[in-house]
Amino acid sequence: MREKSQKAARLFLTKDILEILWNISFLLLMLAVICFGHIQWGTNYYYYFTFFFFVGVTMAETLLRRNWYRQMYLPLQTVWYGLFILLAIISAFWAPSFGMLTLPMKRMIQNLVLTYCLAQHVSSKDRLEEYIRIVLAVSLFLAIYLLVRTPFDQWFSGFLGRGTGYNSNDIGQSLAVCVIFAFYEAYIRHKKFCYAIAAISMFTVFLTSSRKAISMSILGVILLVAFNFRTRKYMLRVLCILALAALLILLVFQVPQLYRVIGIRLETMVEYFMSDKDVDYSISLRHFYIGVAKSILREHPLIGIGMNNFSDYITRYGDTLAYCHNNYWEIAADLGIVGLIVYYWFYVYLFFKLVRQVFDGHKTALVFLTLLVQFLVFEYGIVNYYKTQSHLILAAAFCAVAINDDEESEPERLPAAEEKP
Repeated sequence: MREKSQKAARLFLTKDILEILWNISFLLLMLAVICFGHIQWGTNYYYYFTFFFFVGVTMAETLLRRNWYRQMYLPLQTVWYGLFILLAIISAFWAPSFGMLTLPMKRMIQNLVLTYCLAQHVSSKDRLEEYIRIVLAVSLFLAIYLLVRTPFDQWFSGFLGRGTGYNSNDIGQSLAVCVIFAFYEAYIRHKKFCYAIAAISMFTVFLTSSRKAISMSILGVILLVAFNFRTRKYMLRVLCILALAALLILLVFQVPQLYRVIGIRLETMVEYFMSDKDVDYSISLRHFYIGVAKSILREHPLIGIGMNNFSDYITRYGDTLAYCHNNYWEIAADLGIVGLIVYYWFYVYLFFKLVRQVFDGHKTALVFLTLLVQFLVFEYGIVNYYKTQSHLILAAAFCAVAINDDEESEPERLPAAEEKP
């Protein structure tokens, strides 16, 4: 009996240590992905270390489970992304440039491994919350790190992070996710200190001058309030958050520092769509790329011209390699209608699952439905099919759906009318 107790104690201790190690490995991985991912490909040794550390810890944790061979499974998310990668590889048979096809492939295969590991570990609501907390911690570190690294007199010069080697759009999108997660923890989970994290992240998003990131942040907060329809005084809350969003936009145009950072860019964007097509070169160029992608789809409607070969095709119009800046049209040009179906069916699956779970009262469905809607909207302006953080979020959304389905008999439901915490 004593021997059995000691064995059980050792097993518990091993599981506890592995849980801690997994959290540490994922924290280090997210630092590599979000904060230190700007290092040139092939020399980012910190990322390589964290990748293998994270995968190794996850596999050790999985293999040490009792009856692990019965509990290991192939997540639907892995099947989906694996099929997309397989289609991309097969497109080598008709791609004009095999070299261009291989460029995103390494990252995509790594994403497949990382998201598989995430799905193996995140099997409960506690672990899902731990995932959110780690993403929040790393994103907050990024915001503070950038503000400290940037002299104060350059905070409002626009495109924060450019001087540190970071892409301001990527920074803005990472921090927009942080805004949404922090507001979810504060507004839905009633962890009031997270309002401060949301505010710091929102402020830093504004300093990046990224129109997409600012739109994602504001729309994300509005959607969280709108989707949380079971709360007391629902319409009043929706009106209040809309008023707050309007106030933020007003401040952008009234505060000189904010106007220089982002107000001018928003103004030129509105002017572009209203009248003057030459006023915003960035938007004009993106529309040109979309037009090229449409012409490729007309010529090769079924299977496109091969993964990442839009970049090769665009060199016909100049010497510069470029991508479409639009996930829908990038995939349509590269892999045709087949590629769009293979890639986006999983988004549709998650969308309907999350909508049902929101109506069933699952809290986690609120935040991941918000993020999924953001992806569906803003992938019209970004290319996401190989972005590591985006696919980790999609994997976490799948985990939320699976956990909610598994716990349907005893779900964590939103109350019909919230009481004050």
